[in-house]
Amino acid sequence: MHEIRATVAPEQVEQTVSFARAVGIERVAVSEIYLYGPDSSRRIVSVEASTPRAKAFLDAVLSSSVAKSDHFSVTSRELRALIDGGDVGELTQPMSEPHQDVLQDLWQLTHATASYWTRAAAGGLLLGTGIIDNNPVAIVVAALFLPFLSDVLAVAFGFWIRDSRLILRGIRAVIISSVLAFSGGAVAEWFSGDPISYTAFKGPLAGMAISAVIGVTAGLSNADDTGRRYLIGVAAAVQLAIIPAWLGAALIAGTLKQAALSERISGFAINLATILLTAFLSYAALDFRRTGQWRIPRSPGRE
Repeated sequence: MHEIRATVAPEQVEQTVSFARAVGIERVAVSEIYLYGPDSSRRIVSVEASTPRAKAFLDAVLSSSVAKSDHFSVTSRELRALIDGGDVGELTQPMSEPHQDVLQDLWQLTHATASYWTRAAAGGLLLGTGIIDNNPVAIVVAALFLPFLSDVLAVAFGFWIRDSRLILRGIRAVIISSVLAFSGGAVAEWFSGDPISYTAFKGPLAGMAISAVIGVTAGLSNADDTGRRYLIGVAAAVQLAIIPAWLGAALIAGTLKQAALSERISGFAINLATILLTAFLSYAALDFRRTGQWRIPRSPGRE
């Protein structure tokens, strides 16, 4: 369930309300607000509805001339409950979230802040410790820190909406996470000095199958109100980060051979490409259209 609040000029209220009625939203609230400065009269058109209807309303607004106004703005909020006498089965349909919710969520999660670097570095160090001791608890705990999933999904979604800035942002985040995982494995082995006990690497086909499951599930859950994304993030982090962490540890331990290097790098590339492709196809399956009744809004700063 979502609340969509559109701030529009007074003469655009009737058109905006008609979009809500056209997608089956009967209850539409309109209120007047004052913005500082000249030409300050604005109206807020607010709807609260099931996620599919809220998405349809938002898509219609963003596709119209209303969104082209210099004074237009819109916010989207996820609601925990909505009691209005409607059918609870229809009201709680989770699929699928408004496009801008997915887009801005991925932008937010791929900011390379100090917190991001710290989480990725801590996760890489814990993961390095886990593969040296072959400790599944340490590996799972490390995966809770690692931000790999949002990085990969940003690339996949960027390809789907043809947003080169989001693609490059996601690629940069994947590189940062991979380098820090590699460094974490190297640092863990430097201080430990123990032989690497972890050997449970999958073959190419098995790795591809697991990655495909992760990619499909992650892509669907990323756009679904009910998705348990943190659990999928753990699986994605283990599938991707464990290889660079192992490479870093093996390099310091002096056990990294050419054959193993080629095998691990190709495995990482296969896993990454499979998650990207299947997540991309999941977004396509959720009907994030590039053409038709609505246009793709530009991401912040996009030319």
